This record gives sequence, C-alpha cells and structure tokens, in this order.
Amino acid sequence: MKIYCNLIGVLLAACVIVQLGFFVTAWSGVQAPGAFVQISVKGLDVAQMRALTPVQRAAGAALALPALLALCYGMVRLARLLANVARGAVFTSATIGHLRAFAGATLLSTLLAVAEPPLRTVMLHLAFALPASRFTVGFSSEELMLVLVCALFFLVTNLMHEGRRLAEENEGFV
Repeated sequence: MKIYCNLIGVLLAACVIVQLGFFVTAWSGVQAPGAFVQISVKGLDVAQMRALTPVQRAAGAALALPALLALCYGMVRLARLLANVARGAVFTSATIGHLRAFAGATLLSTLLAVAEPPLRTVMLHLAFALPASRFTVGFSSEELMLVLVCALFFLVTNLMHEGRRLAEENEGFV
C-alpha cells in the first residue's frame, strides 16, 4: 500500500507543479512569439493573450487564482490522506476528513474554473472597456465527470464514516 501511496504522491506533486507552471506561463506573457508550444488560458487564444496589457493580465490572473488555490488546497489534503493511508490509518476521522476536504476543494476548483472565463469576459469589458467578445459558459464532459467523481467521493466518505462508527459500536459489545 505504501508503494502506491508514494507513486500517487509523486504524480500529485507533478500535477501541482504542472498546474502552477501553466498558470504562471499563461498569465505572465513570457512566451516567445515563435515558440513551438504556446500556452493560453481557457477562452482566449495566444493572440488575444498577447493583446492584453499587464494590468489586464493581472486582473485576469486574479480572477483565475481562486480556482488554482482551491485545487492546491485539495492536493495538500490529498497528500495528507496519502500519508495517513501509508501509515495504515485508513478509517480514522482525520483520513475521512482529508478525503472530504479533497473532494470539496476539487469540486469548488472545478466550479470556479467553469465560472472564470465568462466572469473574465465581463470584467475585461466593463472594467477595461474592451470590445465585448462572445459571452459563453462551457461545461465540458471532463468537468462534468469530475463533478460526478467528487460526488462519489462524498458518498465514499460517508460510507467510511459509517463503517468506522459501526466498528466502534462493535468494539463496545466485545
């Protein structure tokens, strides 16, 4: 079990580093114009990203930051869960709480990421008088699946909590 936890921990660290790298690269504008890989944020292409002023980029990044912070918080709680599982503390209240917090933070991050592009469009139009671009709200099948997986995690945590309660109740009878 410890090997799996360590492997997932490495993948978790890589995921956080990649997410932070994409966020910084997309919003900073440090990409070379002729580079092989161009990174932009959801809802804006590379040319639109280049047309933004530094203040507009900062405002856009500030709108996108809560989703990233919620995701990072969820990943921290997942890392704590993995540490508990590696120690053999699978059905403890702390482990259940970490799984619940991970599911909640992941759900919040997903919903914030869905809401961010239309809010950014409105903010850029109203605050910076940019021409109104298409106002679209998109919910991809991957995001829908993530919401359903988060709901499943909440169900699993409730089952873990009930199993823990029954185990404690059975210990009282012995």
